[in-house]
Amino acid sequence: MLIATFTLFACVACNLLTDVQSDSKLTFNATTSSKTSQKDTVLFTGSAIKSFNDSTGEIVFADTLTPKKLNSFHWIKCYLGTDSLFTAKLTSDIMSSIVNDLVLNHNLHDGKYYFEDGYPDWIDNLGATSLRAQNKQKRADTWAKFIAQLKLEGKYKK
Repeated sequence: MLIATFTLFACVACNLLTDVQSDSKLTFNATTSSKTSQKDTVLFTGSAIKSFNDSTGEIVFADTLTPKKLNSFHWIKCYLGTDSLFTAKLTSDIMSSIVNDLVLNHNLHDGKYYFEDGYPDWIDNLGATSLRAQNKQKRADTWAKFIAQLKLEGKYKK
């Protein structure tokens, strides 16, 4: 009886560890600074992503814990293996500042998270629009790698 109980416990523990480990090559590190010399904290891996909708920019997480972790940081850095893909500023609808580069915005109205080319997304002046377009073009190659990996993992929606 004791051996059967131990064997059952070992199998369950092994399955739990397998679920925690990531098959994804995507890693998202978080920091309080955009400087690459700052020490990063692994926030989550690609396995925490349920889906990404490219047409809306919405990222859906597989659990409720990952979004809660985001509240403690200002920047998120995405890596594919050891290659740095992009850095995004974490924003929410209560910010009063303008960001003209990639953001991961927490929309407080619907509670969802969206990758956007700037914050707030409704800015429509020539300087900000031009700068956002330039920054988007600069990260086009690495963003394509991000999208390709999401497609490979079956998490991409058009």
